[in-house]
Amino acid sequence: MTAPEIVRSEPDLSDSLYAFRERLAETVSWCKRRVALGNLGESLRSAPLAPPPATPWLETVRAVGQARLHLLGRSWRRSLDPLGGGLLLLYFPSLPHSGETRAPSDNYFDERDTPPWDTWLAFMEENTRSYLVSWVAPEALGNVTSALKVADTALRWLDGSGVWLEARLRS
Repeated sequence: MTAPEIVRSEPDLSDSLYAFRERLAETVSWCKRRVALGNLGESLRSAPLAPPPATPWLETVRAVGQARLHLLGRSWRRSLDPLGGGLLLLYFPSLPHSGETRAPSDNYFDERDTPPWDTWLAFMEENTRSYLVSWVAPEALGNVTSALKVADTALRWLDGSGVWLEARLRS
C-alpha cells in the first residue's frame, strides 16, 4: 500500500507542520478555558466560533481558526504538553452519519457525528479521502471513546489511522 498524499489542507501544510502546531497550541489554550464537566458539547460550541453556514470545509476551518486566534488575543499561554493531555481525533464528513454518537458522548458530538467546532484544528484532503482533525480534551476522552464504539468508521483517533498527517507527525 502506498502512503496517502495530501492534495490541500487548512492550515496549509505543504511546506511544514509549523502552522498545524501553532493551531494546535491555540486550540488547546482556547478549549482548556471552556471545558465544563457535565456539558462538554455546549461549552465547546462557542457562539463567536460558530462555523459559517453552507461553506466548504477548508474555508470553514479557516474561519473558525481565525476567529479563535482573534478572540484569544495576546493573553493565551502555550501548554507545556503540546496535546494538553488530550488526543487528536479524525472526523470523515463524506461517510454516512447516523448521529448515534450523540447519546453515548453526552452531546459532545452533534446529529451528524461532528465534534464541537471549538476543537477543530485542520481539514485535510488526500487523494482518496478528506477529514477534519480536532482536539479532544482530557475531560472528554471517556465520552469520545464511548461514542467511537458506535461510529468507528466516521470517527477515528489519529494514532493508528494511517492518514497522511499521522505519518508526517511521526517523522
